[in-house]
Amino acid sequence: MTNVFDIAALGSRVRLAFDDDVPTATVEAVRSAWIDAALRTPGAPDALVPVTAEREPDAMAERLTVEVTLAALRQRRGELLMFHAAGIADARGRVAAFVGPSGRGKTTLARTLGQHFGYVSDETVGAEPGGRVLPYRKPLSVVRRGAPKQQVAPRAFGLVDAGDVRLRLEALTILDRDATVETPIVESVDFCDAVAEIVPQMSYLADLSVPLQTLASTVDRIGGFTRLRYSDVGAVAPLVPGLLDHRGAGETWHAVPAPQGTVLGGKYTAAPVLDAVRFGDRAVLFTGRRVQVLDGIAPVMWDALRAGHDLDGVVSAVTDEFGEPPHGDARVIVESTMDQLTGEGILTGA
Repeated sequence: MTNVFDIAALGSRVRLAFDDDVPTATVEAVRSAWIDAALRTPGAPDALVPVTAEREPDAMAERLTVEVTLAALRQRRGELLMFHAAGIADARGRVAAFVGPSGRGKTTLARTLGQHFGYVSDETVGAEPGGRVLPYRKPLSVVRRGAPKQQVAPRAFGLVDAGDVRLRLEALTILDRDATVETPIVESVDFCDAVAEIVPQMSYLADLSVPLQTLASTVDRIGGFTRLRYSDVGAVAPLVPGLLDHRGAGETWHAVPAPQGTVLGGKYTAAPVLDAVRFGDRAVLFTGRRVQVLDGIAPVMWDALRAGHDLDGVVSAVTDEFGEPPHGDARVIVESTMDQLTGEGILTGA
């Protein structure tokens, strides 16, 4: 494997190593697609991706893009906040990340906005906890009916090179493509309302030492989450400066130490939680696999559990906070909520 090609991906050097039997035309096609992410200075690779000969070059090219992405994600796990997002940057290096699952139009958005702003990625935006963004200027993966996604170099679409300016995350925007929306709308979104949508679109979040606290600190610095509701991607570009300038109402939060293995009244045990944060009267818990938002009486119950109270103590904590219920018995209501939390995996039977 003497024919190699190095790629900059999320701050890592990923090396493509071509087998000798890979046709020259295929090698050149891959190099051409990845030209905007090429590293031209020598250096040792952080990750190696072998490229073998295949009968279908287009299928190989699509698979290769996935493998490079996965290699970069693995390399930066535990170091970066990594969002499944399209990213663009203004001339000052301020980055807007448009987050969403497949099918929300990230590549189309990157292709359109990238003609006005610097192209960062159409797939993954990775940011250090302090906000610095490490670009991933991969080929755009263009959907084709009945065929593998076409891998097209950004320059082939006339996308702007973000240049050498230091990139910094300044907007985290949830993509909500809605054919009924005539004019694009940007809305502020509370952390607790957005987090259940954002976390599934992140890679290796559980590998950070304090994942929710790191995410909350980042969101606090940029002025909160936003949501973009749109149908016509061509109408989004004028909104980008406002997105980058956006500063929503500040949300006060604090970390919540999570109980580990605390038995409640001899019947319930707190499930392991990696991290937890409290926003006013709501709490967010992260188990490593899923995020849970507690509201109503549940956060008070959680705090009582964390303090080591038995069932009677939890009931007292709830009635101290909310008073006696106008209907029903407080103990029955608390036990019913315990059953709900058990069904959601927050508590387990002791």
